[in-house]
Amino acid sequence: MSYPQWEERPQDPFSGFPPGVGARLRPLVPGLARSAVEAVRRRAEAHDPPLEPGDTESWRELIASAAHAFLDRVEGGRRFGDPSGVAEEFRAFGADEARRGRTLERLHTGMRTAVAIAWRRLAVTDAFTRHDVVVLGEALFAFQEELTSAAAEGHAGVRRADADRRERGRARLLEELLAGAGTDTGAVRALARTARWRVPDRVAVAVLLPGEGSAPPALPSDVLVDLERSEPCALVPDPDGPGRSRTLERSLRGGSAVLGPSVAPREAPVSLSRARDLADLVRAGVVPGGGVVRWVDHLSTLLLSRDPDLLAELASRRLAPITRLRSPQRDRMADTLLAWLETGFNANEAAVRLRVHPQTVRYRIRRLDELFGPRLREPGARFELELVLRARRLLGPLESR
Repeated sequence: MSYPQWEERPQDPFSGFPPGVGARLRPLVPGLARSAVEAVRRRAEAHDPPLEPGDTESWRELIASAAHAFLDRVEGGRRFGDPSGVAEEFRAFGADEARRGRTLERLHTGMRTAVAIAWRRLAVTDAFTRHDVVVLGEALFAFQEELTSAAAEGHAGVRRADADRRERGRARLLEELLAGAGTDTGAVRALARTARWRVPDRVAVAVLLPGEGSAPPALPSDVLVDLERSEPCALVPDPDGPGRSRTLERSLRGGSAVLGPSVAPREAPVSLSRARDLADLVRAGVVPGGGVVRWVDHLSTLLLSRDPDLLAELASRRLAPITRLRSPQRDRMADTLLAWLETGFNANEAAVRLRVHPQTVRYRIRRLDELFGPRLREPGARFELELVLRARRLLGPLESR
């Protein structure tokens, strides 16, 4: 059985055209450009701001220039990509659309329309053979791809430059806010406009603690973040807003964020300082890390850890009666005394907390009563004892420091 042999096309789609093809097609260019611009105008009315009269003429010239460049290429095999040619026109057009904050959808609409019209005109004319129409069609689509790629390069270049400028602006804005520039409202708003960032009523600073092997956080776009700082941190707008904590949790990717208190933007340095205090406790293992660790949830721990030397002095005085005991016994007696104080002198509840028999707790309390004497019945002494015992539970033995 024999099979039909397909003619192999040359790799260059702009070769093998019949002579005079350009001359026969050039009269179609004005009508083709008008139809393409009309398609762009209809799309603009449906999805974008309408075209201005000047825009309409610019579009007509762009499509016509592309059509003539295509015919030049068909006629003479002229190399595409000359910086002074149509490629540069489309690259500049793509850049201008990016500066105006628009996508390239209008361009795609105009090019698709122009190519479709040209293809239909070629298909119904008697001037070309079927083979000629196929060859011209391949060249049309290849040329369209080259032009749209050039426009995409210009568009992407402006977008990249704009993104870089915005990121630099956001980094500077973050530094200024953390340094206390929030008191100068005018300067902050000017920086925020450059960074395209809305200044909120409340912010909180987060110190970022990446987990071992965790990926860098992918924080929400309205969060100012700098991962290159010696202490990576972020400024979170509207930290108490609905769903904000859950969003931050998901974006941390296995890391942890120690979130300072919610403050006005001018007080961002205060939030940073508070977050640093808590971050130190997380690093030391005093406060568990993982996810979002909120400053407001650990106020008593922060208070107790504020001045370890002062706590150690208080512990050495108030816990002196048990310092003479051996270390294991001293720890058991301290834990029992704290449980007894926290449960309002209820031996049964204290036993549940300590996971021992109530009779064991009663025995230890009698022993503590012997050691401390009447001070265990004085409200002020009980308050100080509970204070230093809670600190001891958090920070380890203080009385021996």
